[in-house]
Amino acid sequence: MPNAGASVESARPAMSHLARIFSVFFAPGKTFEDVKIKSSWWAPWAFAAIFSMAFGALAVQKLDMTTLVQHQIEQSKMAQRQMESLSPEQRERGIAMRATITKVTFFVFPVFSLIGGIVIAAVLMALFNFGFAAEVSFDRAMAIVFYSFLPGVITAILVIVTLLVSPDLSSFNLQNPVATNPAFFMDPQGNAFLFSIASRLDIISIWILILMGLGFSTVSKRKLAPATAIITMFVVYGIYALAAAGLASAF
Repeated sequence: MPNAGASVESARPAMSHLARIFSVFFAPGKTFEDVKIKSSWWAPWAFAAIFSMAFGALAVQKLDMTTLVQHQIEQSKMAQRQMESLSPEQRERGIAMRATITKVTFFVFPVFSLIGGIVIAAVLMALFNFGFAAEVSFDRAMAIVFYSFLPGVITAILVIVTLLVSPDLSSFNLQNPVATNPAFFMDPQGNAFLFSIASRLDIISIWILILMGLGFSTVSKRKLAPATAIITMFVVYGIYALAAAGLASAF
């Protein structure tokens, strides 16, 4: 009976959205098995968006946006060159405008994460479907990506705690706010290439990559070994990290 497996799978009751979310952290295989039954992606995105908005609201209250922007400029050769070419008045207006944009970005970040998730899902779906004949649909790819993003909530919680308990936030680094990667302990004014590479050797990012590989392996209609999918994710991430580091050192 060729459809017996499919009928048993469809007969199994789907997990609740909350059960799926918490299973990602403790039993991710269950979540991705459930994605086969119901490929809904909005719940993990909304769950992460709540923490993102909480961080944004707190950051606007606790952080000096002007100081934050000045730190960002100090870490970018291109931004420094742009500022050096301006008059003092133009420089002041430019920093004020960047500070306003940064403040707004805190609140609209969930929209950016949604767009980014769609792009990543499309790229990974194409990669696994054409490269491994995985036959993963776009809605399932979206679900895999947004459920895999959920460990990022831990970073948001750690940053919120930092903002609440830290007595001095003048040196707060928005690009690398918590000690989840080696770059946190490095001088951002040092070697830009090494700093960029170190910042991407991040515990949470590695966790996310493993989840994505496991997700595509589990949801694939063709037999795709988890190790193969996870290694593929690390290769893709490695290429991205090298490209980003090259741009960081150049600009």
